[in-house]
Amino acid sequence: MVQYNKSLIDRAAYKANQSRKGNTMRNIILTILIVLATVFTIQNMHPVDLVFIVWSIKTVTAFAIAVALTLGVLIGALLVLPAVMRNKRIANQSKQQISALEHALNQQKQPIATETDLVDK
Repeated sequence: MVQYNKSLIDRAAYKANQSRKGNTMRNIILTILIVLATVFTIQNMHPVDLVFIVWSIKTVTAFAIAVALTLGVLIGALLVLPAVMRNKRIANQSKQQISALEHALNQQKQPIATETDLVDK
């Protein structure tokens, strides 16, 4: 018969409930952002000339801002990526060290055969 740790089950149920709350909150925030982006686009439909060195382009203000925002997010993500990868590697190395130390601790906890144990057999 398998006995379950009640506190472990309670923690799992709590985490699942928190995850559902987080998803609902995320959906509400995403909906608000989509509505705001739509209003922004509708209000900024007038044409504008963008000039960069020798290039010139006619576009809508909302599109120009959206492109600039997208480029900023991509450049920011690329700049952060090396640090994220390094931290992930360090975390994996730490997990391996913890596993090795736990294994060593379990080895030390095993009873050691004494002389009297060996003589009795």
